[in-house]
Amino acid sequence: MSPGLLRGIDYEDPVVKYRGEKLLNTVKKLMNRDISLDKDFLLDTYYIHYLPLPILRSKAEVSKEKEVVHKLLNMMLSTDAVIENREYSIANSPVSMALSVSYVQNLIEELEKIRRTSQNPDERRAAEELLNSLTGGKGNENQQQQSQNQALNQEAMDKVLNQAHEKAMSKAMEDANAVRNMEKIMSGNGAGTGSVLSFEGEMGEVLRLARNAEIKKIFEFLSGIPKLGTYTKKKRVRFSRGELYGYEKGSDLERLVPSELALPEDLFYVNLAESSLLLYQKEINETLGPLYLLLDKSGSMDGEKIIWAKAVALALYNRAKRENRDFYIRFFDNIPYPLIKVLKNAKSKDVLKMIEYIGKIRGGGGTDISRSLITACEDIKEGHVKGVSEIILLTDGEDKIAETTVRRALKESNSTLLSVMIRGDNADLRRISDAYFSVHKLDHEDLLKIVEA
Repeated sequence: MSPGLLRGIDYEDPVVKYRGEKLLNTVKKLMNRDISLDKDFLLDTYYIHYLPLPILRSKAEVSKEKEVVHKLLNMMLSTDAVIENREYSIANSPVSMALSVSYVQNLIEELEKIRRTSQNPDERRAAEELLNSLTGGKGNENQQQQSQNQALNQEAMDKVLNQAHEKAMSKAMEDANAVRNMEKIMSGNGAGTGSVLSFEGEMGEVLRLARNAEIKKIFEFLSGIPKLGTYTKKKRVRFSRGELYGYEKGSDLERLVPSELALPEDLFYVNLAESSLLLYQKEINETLGPLYLLLDKSGSMDGEKIIWAKAVALALYNRAKRENRDFYIRFFDNIPYPLIKVLKNAKSKDVLKMIEYIGKIRGGGGTDISRSLITACEDIKEGHVKGVSEIILLTDGEDKIAETTVRRALKESNSTLLSVMIRGDNADLRRISDAYFSVHKLDHEDLLKIVEA
């Protein structure tokens, strides 16, 4: 086959060829079958979104076998949604990859659907010919028959191609928006922060999760909170070899401002004795332990409550990521469920496993708050973490708490407890908590109140 159809792309470059392989493998994974596709077509659909000004070759430069691909790429370049989405897709590889892979997958599936279900034989034949052009297959007709029917089928070809393109592009935009929301929340980005977390290598899994109705709903809810990602809990402590923060007076010679050495010797020693030498004030950020979330999944939490609680969980992970902290999450009802631990330097696949796990959880069972809190404290002690750890408890349970036992466990694990009561009150929990909140509306405001506590 002839090379791709965009100017300025070296389709023989090893990096470009590797990207083409990755795109093809992701499409195969999503479609759950082996399919023959031209990698250059996949690359063209990717670079149309990734490049700031992609330039398509003229029709005169395109071989007969590439006419359908050229028409599709031309339609993509003139699609309003593609143009509007450039703000996010230019130089954004994960979003561009999501658009490319999703578009090609949905295009193939839409053409297969038309071929299988259309009542119009011309449309079925047109879909067959278009699929052959994209997948390198061969039709049942010989060349002479194809030539005789070309003029007759052109109208059907154009209609089917436009229909499949519009539906595929609509679904691709929807997928890309979900991926963008997921990338924004899970990378922990905020002003003055950066992230090395990239979902590009796990795009098949990312798209599968992005299409999950509940997960999609949670990320849409979170993306509607402009302030999410702006709050970072940092506490600075004095340290003689820390960052320069200001000036102060004292007698610590290790932090002495050099100009003080110019003082007469007698005056220098007087100031030293009186702790009035000019010193650099140095500080460092206090090391924070893990952020640990205990989330009630009992039967009474099912529905709106647990969806909001899951959104809080992902928002808290966003905060932990920005604060360079480990993040633990454990669901519980009358028993604690397996601990999910996402380290501060976690790979994207570990983050995706956490998202998948959160999405699968459903409400059911009783409630045992004391047992879950003691288990959380044991988790923290066994982790050998430094610094004070925060345990955040989300529950609607009003059961009795073993106050003495829980207090001792919190002290031994050097942990603070922030309790969030969802549409209820628990006097025992209020007494043992370092901070206690009661939420009722379960909206953006309630979520921010917890994340910023």
